[in-house]
Formats: sequence, C-alpha cells, structure tokens
Amino acid sequence: MAFGDSIRVENGYQKNAFTHYPVLIIGAGESGLAMGCRLKEKFGFDQFRIFDRQSGIGDVTELRYVDREEEWEVTLSYLAPGTGDLSEAQRREMIAKLGMKSVYLKQEKVRAKIVVSCVGILVEPNAWPTSIPGRETFRGEIFHSARWRDDTDFREKDVVVVGSGCSAAQIVPSLFEEPFNVRSITQIMRTAPWVMPRLTEPFGKANYARYAPMVFRYFPFLGYLIRVSLYLLVEVIWLTVFQQKNAKWRAQIEASTLERMYSIIPKKFHTTMKPNHSYGCKRRVFDSAWLNSMSKPNFDLTNRPLKSVEPNGVVLGTNSGDPNKPAEDARVNADIIVLANGFEALRWFHPLSVYGRSGRSMHDVWDERGGPQAYMGTAMDGFPNFFIATGPNSANGHASLILESENITEYILRIVEPVLKGNALYVEPKKDAEIKWTADIQRELKKTVFPGCTSWYQDERGWNSTMYPYVPMLMFWSCYWFDE
Repeated sequence: MAFGDSIRVENGYQKNAFTHYPVLIIGAGESGLAMGCRLKEKFGFDQFRIFDRQSGIGDVTELRYVDREEEWEVTLSYLAPGTGDLSEAQRREMIAKLGMKSVYLKQEKVRAKIVVSCVGILVEPNAWPTSIPGRETFRGEIFHSARWRDDTDFREKDVVVVGSGCSAAQIVPSLFEEPFNVRSITQIMRTAPWVMPRLTEPFGKANYARYAPMVFRYFPFLGYLIRVSLYLLVEVIWLTVFQQKNAKWRAQIEASTLERMYSIIPKKFHTTMKPNHSYGCKRRVFDSAWLNSMSKPNFDLTNRPLKSVEPNGVVLGTNSGDPNKPAEDARVNADIIVLANGFEALRWFHPLSVYGRSGRSMHDVWDERGGPQAYMGTAMDGFPNFFIATGPNSANGHASLILESENITEYILRIVEPVLKGNALYVEPKKDAEIKWTADIQRELKKTVFPGCTSWYQDERGWNSTMYPYVPMLMFWSCYWFDE
C-alpha cells in the first residue's frame, strides 16, 4: 500500500508550557541508541532525550496524549539505586514491604512532541508460578536467569534449572565449568525444544577469532559476503520449512535433527528430549554444548512438573494420566533454583501505560480489535506521533532482529521527517489502513507453522502479536520503497 494512502499528516504549530523534548525515546538498548544515532546522522538533530529503566536515567511509566496541546505528557519515575534490574513483580514486593521510597525516589512530568518506544520484547521476566507453593520456605537462592546474581556461590551446590529454552541451554553447560563448578544439576522442562547445531565460524572458531578482524579491515567485502550468505541461507529455510504447506521439507529436517540429537545424548533421555510439536513452531535452540553436557554423571533431566518447594529442595509431580511415568512424587535436593522460564513477551510496553486521543488506553483498543497490533508494527491510529521500534508482529523466527530494528528505525525517521522540519503537526496511520494491515498479518500467520503449538509467540486465544509472516526482506524493502 502506498505510503500516502496509509498516513494522515496535519499542519499546525506547537504550544507548550512544560519542560519539553521534541523527541523522547524510551529505552537505551540497541533500538533506542540506533534511533538517537540516526537522528543525528540523518537530520543533524540532537533535540532528543533517551530514558531508561535504570536508576538515575528515568523509567517512563505513563504516556498520555494531551489533545488540546497536541503533544505527549510523560510521567517519569526515577528508580532507587539497585532497583533498575529488578522485575516489576520484585518492585511491587519491595514497595509492599518497605514503602514507595524503597523503589521510586521521585516522579516528574515532562512533555514531548514525538515519542518512540524502544521497549524490548524479552525484558520483563516471568514471575514465579503462583500455583507452586513453598517458595518462601526455601533456604537457598531463587532468581531468574535474566536477573543473574554475580555474588552467588555455586561451587559444590545442587542446582535446579527450570526451563529448556535458549537461556537454559547456555546456562546448564556453563555451570559445570569454572568459576561455578556445581555439584549437580537437575533440569526441569515442560516441553522439549528442537535443538540445532550452532553455526560455526568459517575456518574454525580459533582461527576466525584471530584473523577475521584483520581480514575484514582490509577486505570489508568479505565480511559483507559472509553476512549475505548466512542471510540467504536462513531465508531459504524460512521459505521451505516454516510454511505449513511444506510438510515434506519440515519432516526431513525434523528427522535429521532427531538423528543428530540421539547420537549425542544418553539413551535414557531420548524420549524426554523428543519434541511434540513441529519444527519452527516454537523458538529453536542453537546449541554447541548443552547436548554434550547431558552425558555428565551429575546431570539429570526430567519433564515431571514442579509441584512444590521445600527448605532444601523441590518436589516433582507424577505427570498424572501417563501410565509410563512414575506413580509417586519425587524429591530433588537443591541449594539454588535458577528460573529460565522466559519472559512476559505478550505484555507489550509492560509496565508502561499509553493513553491516546480522548484518553483511550492502547491496551483497550487492542482488546477491542482482537489483540496487540500496529500498522507496519510501528504506529497506531489515535496515537499521533507515537511510534514503536520492534512492535507487534515485527519479529521473525530465523533471522536477525537487529537488522529489522535498524530498518524500522529508518522507516520511523521517514515518517516523522515532516514533523521534525516543522511542516506538519503530527503523523498517524489511518484506522482503515491499520485494520487491513493487521487482518492481512493474522491471515498469513495461519499459513505458517506458528499456530501449530502453544508458545510465547501467541496468547491463549491464538492471537499472534509477535511474528512477521512474510519473508523479512519484504519488510525491509517496504521501509525504503513505500511512496511518499
């Protein structure tokens, strides 16, 4: 769809009596820094400020569009030292025990003409499951992998790792090595992932690390060639495996993946490690050490459910209804419990609240329309001059999210250029264009492997607000070639 057919631009002038930032960026991660850098490089524009959840910078907690002023009122909450890396659930616990000042030092309201949310997807860790009792009785430490505690002593400790995704696959083999040297690891997983070999560097890891920087410095086209080759390879995989219709291709890669895995892991884990979903339906694990670590005598793997926690261990359930599973609960010793159970990936902007025209909540609009969405994954009607980097349906299951966010940054800059140059008051998508874009996305997602299983890509209703259903290169091209 042509750019001009999808975006409404209004002329006007600025009115503001508050502390004002022409551009306010939320998040100091890769996308936020890219947005700031490109504002300077492309427009020579430095009238922006980046806020982040870390203490001393400001964690944005609310955005509210002021209709009469036609700008955003932004609530900033300054965090106490040491609370920036806490999850929102941990902050609430601290407030309940120690009061508001233990987390938030002060609040401030500012105004902004343009707001760009660069809040990441995998940011807020999943909380401890409320259905599992006994956490408060545990004498050891419990923490999420995304909130790692460097001061924890793992040496000669019995460790329970909950989860079997990418984080767990990296943590488990590392805990057997220096400086951790654990006594034992019991890994509890709900479903087995598809495990792929990690792509090795050309000419071997050691040689690549030693010579690649020098070679690429003098022959930069070689680095470009390697990146393009890898990109084309994963695009071929997307076209041949991730589409529902290509069951034959998918069956072949599933068979070869299982064969490789069975050749590495002990036979006692073969049944446990066999995935019960199609290849690509959930996030794949690219592994270079996890499967090998399963052969260690002090490693155990189970798909029994975590039933409860005791002072010095955990209790595993029986997988009721499965005649091949033990009929009694089992107890496992534990000094440390590491949660690698994922993130609240479907709670967009959490814990940020966004209110657009007439005070309408973006989450209320999403609920009315079926689920989280945005035109080109970037903007919503009714929320002028508000943009999302790596927003709904902008991720993919195989290629680089960094490359995507860089291109979305360029797309946003093209949209906001008339506002930055004073030629427009605001920019926002038309409602019809946003609804049509979302309908097309959800229709095409049904043709992929993603609806075939339960995953963090989609909610309990089956609404997938995470993945992009087309060849990602098409999205990159659209960022550059839509008509102005």
